Formats: sequence, C-alpha cells, structure tokens
Amino acid sequence: MKRAIPGLWGLLALLGLLPGTLLAQQSDVPDWFLRLRLPNAAAKSLLTPSAWGAAYGMMFAGAGLTDRSPYLESTDGVLALGVGLGNPVLALGVQLTTTMSDVSESDNFSVSFKVHRYLGAGTAIAVGGESLFTKDALADDLGESFYAVISHTFQGAASARPGVGRWHASLGVGSGRFANTSPRDISEGKREDGTLVFGNVAVEVHPDVNLVAEWSGINLHAGASFAVPIAGKIMGLTLGLADLTGYSGD
Repeated sequence: MKRAIPGLWGLLALLGLLPGTLLAQQSDVPDWFLRLRLPNAAAKSLLTPSAWGAAYGMMFAGAGLTDRSPYLESTDGVLALGVGLGNPVLALGVQLTTTMSDVSESDNFSVSFKVHRYLGAGTAIAVGGESLFTKDALADDLGESFYAVISHTFQGAASARPGVGRWHASLGVGSGRFANTSPRDISEGKREDGTLVFGNVAVEVHPDVNLVAEWSGINLHAGASFAVPIAGKIMGLTLGLADLTGYSGD
C-alpha cells in the first residue's frame, strides 16, 4: 500500500518565495543576482532537501500529515517552526528549524539546520543536519542525518512571469535517512542500504504550481505543490505519494 502525504507546508512555500521577492528588496544585492531567473514560490521537493533556504531574519511555520505510517494503520503528523539568518548571496544563510513529530502526544522534538550559499548562474549549495538532539535516536522515524546538496534553476527555461525559472533540480548525498532502511524493512526482506545519493526535479506547469519527482536515497516520491498568496504572505500546499517502489515500507 502506498503512502499519501498531503500536508500544508508554509515552510516550503516561503523558502521558494525568498529569492524572488525578499532578496530583491535588499539594497546590497549584486547586479548579477538580479539578472538571474530565480526559483518560483512553490515547493521544489517533497521530503528531500534543496540548497535554497530561509535568511534575512525570516520566520516560518509548517505542518504535515500522512494518511498512514509504514507498517502501521495510524496517521502521522509533524509541526515545524524556524527562522532564517544571514545573507546567502553575499556571505552565508543559516536556516534553523525545530520539529515536533508526534503531534498527538506533543512529543518527539528535534532540531535541524541548513547552511546555504548562492554561487551564481542559478546555482546554490548547502550542507545540513536533521533530527538532531532528540531524546530517542529514532524519535521522528528518521534518525540523525547529515547531507550536502546542490540546487539549480535552469536559466534557459523561463516561467510565464519575468525573472522566474520553470525547471528546478537538486542533487545531494547524505547519511542517516538517505543511506539506511529501517530495521522493519530489513526484517521484511527489503534492501538493507540506501544509495546515499538523493535528488529532486520540479517543473512549473502553472504560475507557482510545480510537479515534483524525487529519489530519497531509499525510495521514490512524486506529487504537486501549490503556492497561494494570502494577505501579502505565501501559503503553500503540497500533495504527494511516497514509497512508490517496493524498496521500503509496505
């Protein structure tokens, strides 16, 4: 049985909005950056990282829900709250996030970070860590994970809106959830190791509406993301299917 992952992800939509709006308002943004086609506001991935991140004191919040967890009939929810600091164009951006992955019990807290930088020509790089400082090593079903990722907005493919790219892609390598399957997967005869390599591709099919496909290092996911402006803010909605192969889960 495949796992649907509908969720309201303000975090992802706000990160997508950052390059095209918040950065353009900075007086010290270099001319080369303003000439780029930048990422659109919709999410570029479902469950894998990208190299774009929050910065400039921007705060964000998000929530997610799965219809069922692997090998369980129960639903699973997550809440996230974070802030972005620094300047990824002229120096470095730092994104800090705290996550509660057991909403029903108000428990299972962890911390994640991302350090990101724009390189020019539509390319960004980042390193990060997820599920850190948990009281249980597998409290949020992921385990401690670290990664490095490079992301690119293709400059030759324009959106319907000026200054925005249509195609986006990321490629990364990581440990933890990108490299290891769960003990239950192994006991069920699934593969024991992931590829360590993950990636995602997103294409804009309508202004701020993306179709997304990704490989997590363990399994294949696909879905769609939407960015909706509300009172000067962006609210994002991402709908998807996870575990589309038999490599993990049930």
